[in-house]
Amino acid sequence: MTELIPGVGAGSLLRSELLADGRSMRIGAIHQIDYGQAVVLTHDRWKFDAGGIPQFSFLLATAQDVNDPHVDDDEVLLLRVEGTAPLSLERDLHAVREESLRTALSNNQDPSPSVVLDAELDPFTKNRVSFTGVRCKILGTFYEDDVDGQKVLEFGADVDNFYATSTYRVLKPIGKGLATIASYLKPTGRPVKRVRIGAVRYSATRRRAKAARQANAAVEVNIRDFIGNKTALLGMTRMGKSNTAKIIIARTFVISELQRAAGREPIGQLIFDPQGEYANPNTQDGTEIAAIGANHVRIFKFGADGSQLHVKPLSINFFAENQIDAVQGLIANQLSGEDSGYVKDFAGTSYVNDPANPHNAHPGRARMVLYGALMRAGFPVPSNFAAKINIKSALQLKIENGIQGKKSVVGLNRKPFTQAGRTANIVTIASSEIEAVVDKIIELREADDTDAIEFTNDVRWKSVEPIFTAKSGNRNVRGWKNLNPLRPFHSPLTQQDPALEIYGELVKGRIVIVDLHVGAEAITKALSESITRRLLSKQTEVFTSGKEPPHIQVMLEEAHNLFSSDRYKDDLDVWVKLAKEASKLNLGMTYATQEVSGVAHQVKANTANWVVAHLNNTTEVRELAKFYDFGAFSDAIIASEDRGYVRLKTLSSPYIVPVQIDRYDSALVNEARAAAGDSPLTLNGTEF
Repeated sequence: MTELIPGVGAGSLLRSELLADGRSMRIGAIHQIDYGQAVVLTHDRWKFDAGGIPQFSFLLATAQDVNDPHVDDDEVLLLRVEGTAPLSLERDLHAVREESLRTALSNNQDPSPSVVLDAELDPFTKNRVSFTGVRCKILGTFYEDDVDGQKVLEFGADVDNFYATSTYRVLKPIGKGLATIASYLKPTGRPVKRVRIGAVRYSATRRRAKAARQANAAVEVNIRDFIGNKTALLGMTRMGKSNTAKIIIARTFVISELQRAAGREPIGQLIFDPQGEYANPNTQDGTEIAAIGANHVRIFKFGADGSQLHVKPLSINFFAENQIDAVQGLIANQLSGEDSGYVKDFAGTSYVNDPANPHNAHPGRARMVLYGALMRAGFPVPSNFAAKINIKSALQLKIENGIQGKKSVVGLNRKPFTQAGRTANIVTIASSEIEAVVDKIIELREADDTDAIEFTNDVRWKSVEPIFTAKSGNRNVRGWKNLNPLRPFHSPLTQQDPALEIYGELVKGRIVIVDLHVGAEAITKALSESITRRLLSKQTEVFTSGKEPPHIQVMLEEAHNLFSSDRYKDDLDVWVKLAKEASKLNLGMTYATQEVSGVAHQVKANTANWVVAHLNNTTEVRELAKFYDFGAFSDAIIASEDRGYVRLKTLSSPYIVPVQIDRYDSALVNEARAAAGDSPLTLNGTEF
C-alpha cells in the first residue's frame, strides 16, 4: 500500500488499526461525495485483486492531497456498499463498446455471438470500459481522541467535513482491519466483556471471500449488552435463532461465574423451551445448554421422577397448601371462559392463611371445598392426605348425626373428624370423607341451620362452592368439569410450587430450563404464565422493599403470541407486564419470533439488540425497516436462506454488521464449564 505523505498521513492509531498493510487494500477513489452518500470509482482489476466488492461491503475513504500537505487527514470515512452508480463518461464508453461490436459484426463473415461479442478490444478501450462506479452510504467517521491520556479510536455517525473528490483514497478493509470495524464498540460507560459471536459475511455467495482468505474476520460483541436489556432474534424457523440464543446464554453464564468469583451476585437465566432443544442434544447444534453441567443447570419438566437431582418435576400438587397460589392461578385461568360472577370472585380472593390474622378459619374451609372439587374432577390424591379445618363441635355433631325439625337432614352416621389441635374445633378430615362432609354442610345450610350458614358465610367459600356443585345460584355451570384439562398439571409427589423453586434456583445464578416439549399447548401456556407471574411478583417484592433485585435473563420463543399489539393494551397480561417492567426489575429478555409485525411496536422500540436472519415476506421486512437502517438489507434478508447468516445490531455497535454466527458447540460448553471451575467434557477419554 502506498505510504501516506508526511503531513497528510492519518493519525498513528487510524493507520495501525485500519489503514496499515494487511488491514486494508486500495480499490479506488471517490468520484462523488456529499454528507450522506458517496460514489466510488474503481476498476475491474482492483476489484479482482481485493477479492471482490460484494454488496454491503465496508469501505474506508481517507483524504490524500499530494499538492497540499496541510489537508486534514485525521479522519477516515466508513462507507457501506449499497449498489452501483453510473460514471459521468459511462454513456460515451457504452457507445465506444457498441461501435466496436458493430465493427466486429461488419468485419466478420461469421455473425455468431461468440465471434462478435468476444472480439478483442484494444488495450486502451478495454481499460477505459473497465472502470465502474459503486454507490455507497456514508455510515460515519472514525477519528482519534484522547481519553485519560490515551489515544482511542472513536466513531461519529455523521460527517463533519469533506474535501474535493480527488483528495480521497478508498480502501477495502480486510483481516484484522475488517474485524476492528465489525467489532467496534462505542463507549457507553458500561463494563465491556468482548466475546466472539461469528465472522463477517457480506453475501450468500462466499467463493471470492474464501479464495482471498477474507471469510473469517471475527465479529466480537460486548456480551454485557445482552444482560438486563431486550434482545430480538428474528427469522424463519431453522434459520439459527436458537443457536444464537445458546451462544448468548453460554457467554452470559461465563460472566455470571466471573461475578460470582469476584464476590458479586451471579446472573440467573430462565429459558422457556417449547421444543426441548435447550434441555436435550440435537443434530442441529450437536450439544445442548444442559451440557454445561448438572451443578449449574436445572431442568423442570413433566414426568420427572426425581432420579436425577438436576431434573425437577414441573407439575404442581393441587392438594398442597404451600402451592395454593399456583393452583388458584391455573384454575382462575381455566375458569376465565365461563361467564359467571363466582369466577371473578375466585380469581380475586386469596386462599392462603393470613399470617396477620391466623385465627381466620375461612381460607382453610374454602380449600376443603376446592379439594372436594378436585376429587370430583378425578385428580389423584396424595397418600395419607387430610384437610385441616376449624369447625365448631356443634356443626361436627350435626354432620355426623343430622338434625330434626321442619327441614330435617340425615347425618353421615359416622365420625369423619379427627382432632388435630388443642381444642375440639381444630380437626382433620380424611380425603375419603371430604366430598361427603362438604355435601352435608351445604345440605344443612339449605335447611337454614345457623351453624352451617355461619360456616359458609364468606366470599372464599361462595366462590369455590359453584366449582364443587356445578351450580351457581339457580343455574347450572360447568364448575368442576372446568378442572378436567388441568389434571396433567398435577402430581401428588410434588413437594413445592415449581415456580418458587425455579425462582430460588435463578437467584443462585443457575440456568433454569423449563422443558415444555411434552404437554398440551394450553397446559404449557398456562404454566409458563404462572411461572412468569411468580417471577415478576418476587422481583417486585424485592424492588419495593428498597433493595436491588437479582439480575435474571428470560428467554422466550414464539414472541408474536406473547407481545401482540392487542395484548399490549392489557396491563394485567403477564407477558405485557414482563415487557414493560423488565428493565426496572433487572430482568433481561431475549425473544424470538418469525413474525416481526406480530410483536407490539412498543416492545420493538425498547429492544437494544437485534439479530435478524432470513425472513420470507415483504410484510415482515417492511416492519423491520422501521428500525435503524435494516431497510437497506430488505432484499437480501428475503433472498438469503443460509442458516446463521444474520444482520446484527447491538447496543454498543453504532451500525449494522452482516455476520455468519458461529455454531454453538462443545468448545463453548467447555469454556462455560471452565469459568465455573469444572473439568472439560470428554468423549472416550478425549476432550471434545
